[in-house]
Amino acid sequence: MNLLKNFLLLLLILVGIGGCAGATDHREEYSSVAENPISNQGNVMIGADTIKLHELSSNQQRKDHFKFAFDPTVQQEIAYYKIGETVTIDFGETVYDNITILDHLLNSEGEQLYTDKEIKNVAFTKIDNTYQFKLEKHFASALNSNYEPSQTVYRGFRINAYKDDKEYPFGFVIKTDSY
Repeated sequence: MNLLKNFLLLLLILVGIGGCAGATDHREEYSSVAENPISNQGNVMIGADTIKLHELSSNQQRKDHFKFAFDPTVQQEIAYYKIGETVTIDFGETVYDNITILDHLLNSEGEQLYTDKEIKNVAFTKIDNTYQFKLEKHFASALNSNYEPSQTVYRGFRINAYKDDKEYPFGFVIKTDSY
């Protein structure tokens, strides 16, 4: 009887290990996010400033996508821009089939402040191979219970660019006035 129990336990362990390895391979095989071949061509222009688009990793948790801008080893300050400024996204010579722009409110460590329901889908216009939108106040910044009129907020913009049924995620972070 003990021999049967040991055999079943060993079989269960082997099936569990084999199942985990298969699940990992399966997930990578069907991932819709592709490695971006043109990651060093994208820029964002706001006023006279140019910000390099940061290629986002497909294996990061969604709440951590913007931590790159808060890295203490990077000496670049996150710039402040006034509401009403025009933002232009330029992918250089790369033409995408479609893009979406998502506006996230962030805490001082680069993590998403609220749930996915408070992510704002940004309307934009396409002019040749550039995309433009006006910086508007983010509706969710009014959810802060410690509201101050002169308070600034961190905002992370995620750009999902699509080409040939593959997604190429980019991002940048700025500061603006709160609501």
